[in-house]
Amino acid sequence: MGRFVKNPEIGNNAFGVTIPNVTTAQRPSGVNGQLVYNTTTSTYQSYVGSAWYNMSTAAGEKTITIDKFQGDGTTTVFGAGAGSSIDDSSSATFSQTVNNATDILVFVGGVYQVPATNYSVSGQQITFGSAPPGNDGTSNGHIISIVHGLHKLGE
Repeated sequence: MGRFVKNPEIGNNAFGVTIPNVTTAQRPSGVNGQLVYNTTTSTYQSYVGSAWYNMSTAAGEKTITIDKFQGDGTTTVFGAGAGSSIDDSSSATFSQTVNNATDILVFVGGVYQVPATNYSVSGQQITFGSAPPGNDGTSNGHIISIVHGLHKLGE
């Protein structure tokens, strides 16, 4: 019987596994690979290296939004009123604040842009290393598309 108390087995007819439920204050010091459900933050967490990391959120679904801007061949900064939105308004704004360049996907004319190589972000603005081209006149090309809501696991 002791074997089952220390190392419970999941049988063929099991419907699920209960992960230990603890508050942030009750979490153990942790060992690599340890799993808990943190009732304070409503997240599953795992211990890796020297810290606890979120694996999920209670509301795990993310809202994906796409901001579109129009390059003009000279402007390198877009968002927070800088640059032009796709409708050429002067209020070019992000739908969300960006904390890290790797939290978004950026395309210029459908071509993927590499974070920290082709652009940097700061809050509500994106700055390109070189100005995205203007409208090509035939296909409304060179649209700058910024996809938000793709946060890395644990955020």
